[in-house]
Amino acid sequence: MRLILVRHGETPWNVTLQYQGQGQVPLNERGREQARRAADRVARYGVTALYSSDLARAWESAELIGAVIGQTPVAMPQLREIDVGQWEGLTPEELYRRFPDHMAEYRRDPARTVRLGGESYAQLQARALEALNQIQEQHKPDEVVVAVSHGGTIRALLCHVIGLDLANFGRMWLDNGSLTELRLGRNGWRLLRFNDNAHVEDMVAEGGE
Repeated sequence: MRLILVRHGETPWNVTLQYQGQGQVPLNERGREQARRAADRVARYGVTALYSSDLARAWESAELIGAVIGQTPVAMPQLREIDVGQWEGLTPEELYRRFPDHMAEYRRDPARTVRLGGESYAQLQARALEALNQIQEQHKPDEVVVAVSHGGTIRALLCHVIGLDLANFGRMWLDNGSLTELRLGRNGWRLLRFNDNAHVEDMVAEGGE
């Protein structure tokens, strides 16, 4: 099985480096174009199913992709971004200014520190693995599946697949509209490509979560 993970297109909050979490932030026009370009990339693979986080930025990306590849997105809430709680709408600079003690704890243990009123990365990873297992159970080995999700969620999955300590998730980066591919074989899931942004590399303009 081939599983192509697509990070949603850009939003206004990506540009301003505000944490989005599970907020319903729509795509901007560049984000819509990134999704359309991602659709053109995956259209060649004979996709048999399309899943998506049900958050607005991912869902709109999935609808744009589905229109090109002839698939209707199936909502999978497990693919949502991490719930950042009180971080939502804030920039990193604002977080460190408002919550210095909490951010010191986060720096000590980024994988297991629960965002104020939200989730930890460990909780996100457990939820994302539920989605991965569900997809694996529902599809045949020769199928190609696309799942539209978020930078945090995809990185949490990748840490599991490649055996990377979850505390290192921040050492990976995914561009908006990029493709990351996993393949399922006899020895389980393997990472084949990561942050393939050839179709959007002239449109990368942000660096926030």
